Amino acid sequence: MGPGEEIERVALALLGTGNFEPMPPDVMTDNHPLSGRFQLFRGNRYDSLLEKLDKLWNEAGSSVPLRPADHIPAASLSELEAGVEKITRFRDEWAAKVEELKEEYESWRSILEFGNVVRETGRSFQDLSRAPYGHITIGSLTRENWRRLSETSRAAPALAMPLMENASEKTVTAVVFYGSAYREEMQKIISSVHMRTIALRPEEFEIYDNPDAVRYRMEAIEAEIQNYREMPVRYVAGNHLDLEKLYSAVYTMQRIYSICRFSGELSDIMVLSGWVPRENYAAVSAMAAREAPNTLVMAEDGEVLEKAGNELPTLLRNWPLIRRFQEIVRLYSLPAYGELDPTFAVAISFCLFFGFMFGDIGHGLALIAGTCFLERKKIMGAAIASVMKIAGTVSVLFGFLYGNVFGSEELLPPIWLSPMKDVETILPVSIGVGIVFLSIGICFKIYNSIIERRWSEALLSPEGLPGLLFYWLAVAQILAMSGILENAFAPRTFYMVMLALFVVMIFGNSIAKLLFHGETVDEGGVTHAFSILHVMLNFLSNTASFVRLAAFALNHAGLSLAVFTLGDLVSNVPGGKLLNAFVLLLGHLVIVALEGFIVFVQTLRLEYYEFFGKFYRGDGREFTPVLWERRG
Repeated sequence: MGPGEEIERVALALLGTGNFEPMPPDVMTDNHPLSGRFQLFRGNRYDSLLEKLDKLWNEAGSSVPLRPADHIPAASLSELEAGVEKITRFRDEWAAKVEELKEEYESWRSILEFGNVVRETGRSFQDLSRAPYGHITIGSLTRENWRRLSETSRAAPALAMPLMENASEKTVTAVVFYGSAYREEMQKIISSVHMRTIALRPEEFEIYDNPDAVRYRMEAIEAEIQNYREMPVRYVAGNHLDLEKLYSAVYTMQRIYSICRFSGELSDIMVLSGWVPRENYAAVSAMAAREAPNTLVMAEDGEVLEKAGNELPTLLRNWPLIRRFQEIVRLYSLPAYGELDPTFAVAISFCLFFGFMFGDIGHGLALIAGTCFLERKKIMGAAIASVMKIAGTVSVLFGFLYGNVFGSEELLPPIWLSPMKDVETILPVSIGVGIVFLSIGICFKIYNSIIERRWSEALLSPEGLPGLLFYWLAVAQILAMSGILENAFAPRTFYMVMLALFVVMIFGNSIAKLLFHGETVDEGGVTHAFSILHVMLNFLSNTASFVRLAAFALNHAGLSLAVFTLGDLVSNVPGGKLLNAFVLLLGHLVIVALEGFIVFVQTLRLEYYEFFGKFYRGDGREFTPVLWERRG
């Protein structure tokens, strides 16, 4: 809060940091004596100026070398408006002249077409002017209005003929003949169909009758049109330095007031309010003290504002490679402020799930190539393309683990296992992966509950610590019963611990009220009992759902085997080698495209339903700071 010129300097400095998102001042001044006393502004007074300059530079085919400004432009808003208005006036005059010349060109083009028709009859414009149909009107109108004019002329002493059609503008150029006695009525009809008429001047009939003279006029008009179209190019070239200074000044102020778009004023004091990351506040405060000595900086911690009911933006911070998987999280929804960011876990699990189901050296490389092609053609967005290229790379790595090249498991020995030959191994491994990631999801749930101080949910609910221990004990006992785990619990101890955990979950509400001062786990009673049963069934179904990892790995090998079998079937017919190659090529393309898409969807399902369903609340809003470079 300070003098306007100081606030502008602060805003300019904030542009360079890229860590300030504007917000209305009333968020900070809620329930404060200053609340309601500001004159608030919602907009940017420099937007229209910059838009006008952008049009000129675009028409000139030039790019402005923008550099981050280190000072406020000396020119005032009124001076910048005057400079832009002068340029806009020139540009509007050139554009209006081009439109005027285009209409004149179309007029001469219509006269040329009509003259060709007249000359085919052995007559001239001079002859037509002396004929019984002494009046001629040429003009353009829409297709629908031409239909109306044509129908009307059939019932009147007039003749309407089409000359040419403009497909792009959906218009028809036509000529109408009528006598002097019917002139007034015909003029009304022509006016009713909104026909844009062409003035025929008797003194130029001699030129009309000379097609070469008409073409010469048209060429001259074309040259003049081109001249006016090139005016912006010449103007920018001749005044480049001044225009660059003007553009830079307007651009700088437009960016400054993008930060100040929610600003308010109180007398001569300007108020700027917004979000900054907590770790950047000290630097922002020091910068404001340096750039604006008469400006007061006030801050409120985000947690305080959140408790007051304000929605805080979410800023995700991840390593560059991991950051690419933020798009997968964003497709579901961003984490709320203060909620655990699952991007790292998503990056690891997404690659693992995709590679597990689509492990193939050849198909993985084909997937990468196809993704690069789609990205280059702008069919696939850069964010998803990055994810798919990483997933394709992991598929290649799993291909080496499986010894799988284009579905063939005979070319390379597997480093780990073969999906088709080691079914008894890949199935329990897929379930084991599911147990690990479901456990991570529950741990994330407990962590979120703890940082949000929902202790009863973390320590007493079936989706918290008791549910996790119950799940682990059940898994351990199953492993013991199957002979995989040697040091199993004694049956009596196992049942006692399981019963104790179940009692904790059943009486969680009562315990929560006693320990956490009225905090509850669930609604209580029958609803609470059914919620526990629902969670237990979810543990079972979610674990079983990870069998799809092994199922799709087997499916991939089976589809590839089917393609090779089809290729062998056609190899013995005439031209069999070519047919075999065609079937193999088409089959593998279908596998890469169709199965690649299906595996992508199944991977998202495991992420969103089985994994996110355990802990993720989402409903966050992205932190979008104002930057020096405009977005979009």
